[in-house]
Amino acid sequence: MPNFTPRAEYSEALPGWQLVKRCVAGAREVRKHDIYLPMPDPENKSPENLARYKQYKKRAMFLNITGRTRTGLLGAVFRKTAELELPAGVEYLKENASGDGTSLEQLSKDAVGECLDAGRGGFLVDFPAVEGVSSMADMQGRSALIHHYGAESIIDWDEQVVDGVKRLVYVCLEECVSEFNPDTLERTTDTQYRVLLLVGGSYLQRVYGKDGNTFTEAQPLDKNGRPFDHILFSFYGSQNNDASVDKSPLEDLADVNILHYGNSATVEESGFISSQPTLFITTDISADEFAKVNPNGMHIGSTRGYNLGKSGDAKLVQATESQLARTLMKDKEEQMLMIGARIVQKAGGAETAEAVRIRYSSDNSVLGTIAGNVSEALKRAILDAERFMMGDPDEAGTVFWLNQSFFDETMTAQDILAQVQLWQQGLIAKSDLRTNLRQGGVLEADRTDELIDEELAQQPPVTGNDTGGGDEQ
Repeated sequence: MPNFTPRAEYSEALPGWQLVKRCVAGAREVRKHDIYLPMPDPENKSPENLARYKQYKKRAMFLNITGRTRTGLLGAVFRKTAELELPAGVEYLKENASGDGTSLEQLSKDAVGECLDAGRGGFLVDFPAVEGVSSMADMQGRSALIHHYGAESIIDWDEQVVDGVKRLVYVCLEECVSEFNPDTLERTTDTQYRVLLLVGGSYLQRVYGKDGNTFTEAQPLDKNGRPFDHILFSFYGSQNNDASVDKSPLEDLADVNILHYGNSATVEESGFISSQPTLFITTDISADEFAKVNPNGMHIGSTRGYNLGKSGDAKLVQATESQLARTLMKDKEEQMLMIGARIVQKAGGAETAEAVRIRYSSDNSVLGTIAGNVSEALKRAILDAERFMMGDPDEAGTVFWLNQSFFDETMTAQDILAQVQLWQQGLIAKSDLRTNLRQGGVLEADRTDELIDEELAQQPPVTGNDTGGGDEQ
């Protein structure tokens, strides 16, 4: 029976992934877990103390800087559409990459978000199984699909050196399968394990039930009926695209965010307690006599009078505000800005574009690496889908690249003229000119050279002084 125990690196990194994902989900999710706000008196299990802790946790404010930062970083990557060009055989991937209507760009958005949360993930390319059919030629109407797996689903893996090259030979994916009964209107969920293997140089796939005793095995074949010589799974990471576990870019920020949450609980608890005035009474009568003359106890307010004896006195005492916890909160907010939450900081004044780029250079470096790694992994997955659908992949005709211009870099008229002059002098090609115009915001990212040439062919000839660059405007 196979052992589906997660790999040691997985188990070590899991708490950090869960921390970030819970912070991103917001206050409601964070409050579900007591580990992020320890009980002030954990040894006291009395109903009174448990009720107090419930109110203590409810009053705490979770300022979701982690989630807002993630949203801002995602927005920076997808402020422009990805550069995308696919052969005709896999054109359907643009609008339906995973078989459930998820577009290729949405798939990449899920991957960038997962990479920010956990620092890793992967894409599995698969062909829908048809019972009793083993030949690709007989699977008409079906298409290869690309499925995204988050870090928590990739529980085990292995790489080995084969013929002097380090290759992925094993991946174990944990999947949750759901079945709906239309008769009883009930839904049941269960766990299964998808195992990807490289055996004798050929790719095999097995699906095990939760008990691990039974499994189904298949050997995927390409369009020409040949077995694959590699596992059809592409890792991506926050640092590189190998199978190793990379650190979550948002984990440090989430750590401070949780500490800020704890400081907030202290501030709110202190404010709740100290803001309520406490009555102190001085009197020369005994406690029994006091209870007799004040049978209903003491009520704070001006509508009643009380007997305090011959020399009685009463004072209201109210504690002053404590500044320590509030100071700690402000320190945490400054630390979060230093770590990476600057994306949500409101600008204090006008800045040049170059000053912004320099100030955010660290963030841009991390985000640029993530966007590049996801782009490369998804392109590898597209090429594997082409092997299913076309036989031999068209690497030259396959382009997928996420935006890496995270700030407005619109070219000036002088910049455009300089680029046109470089093209006219033969120092750069027309494709280089158009690429630079796309990066400068003059042309939309999804305006391919073919689309531009097609529109130009339908336009009447340009008259007058033609600089040769008029077709780029």
